[in-house]
Amino acid sequence: MIRAATFTDIPSITLLKQKMFKEVGMEDLLKANFVQVVEKTYKDLYILDKAIHFVIEQNNEIIACAGAFIKEDIPYCFYKEDQYGFIGDVYVDPRFRNQGYARKLTDEVLKWFSKREIQTIRLLASDNARKLYKTLGFTETDQMILRR
Repeated sequence: MIRAATFTDIPSITLLKQKMFKEVGMEDLLKANFVQVVEKTYKDLYILDKAIHFVIEQNNEIIACAGAFIKEDIPYCFYKEDQYGFIGDVYVDPRFRNQGYARKLTDEVLKWFSKREIQTIRLLASDNARKLYKTLGFTETDQMILRR
């Protein structure tokens, strides 16, 4: 049921990512060439083994996905534990929600991080997803943002 995505799945994952941004009202933040940038970035990260997506299909259509990304950005790259995991692109098509797919996919992502000995994992959660992530052991942080 759940499988690791391949290069040929990246366009479908990108479209789900775009739907996710639209649903949360953030589509206006995306670049004009969003699809091309995402697809190239994901392919590059897959090659470096710095990212993977897990997907669920129904009738040969990807209906849900979750991504795992290994990051090494500032300021974390200066810490003893200089890499961290980032969970992104957790999306379930509205027709298939409330069936536990987001949890199952996130569990796969967490296993992938564990195999790579990634100990700190971050994510950005929508209001609807906070409950899920709290049940998986995530805690809210003091991170703040300013948009101008």
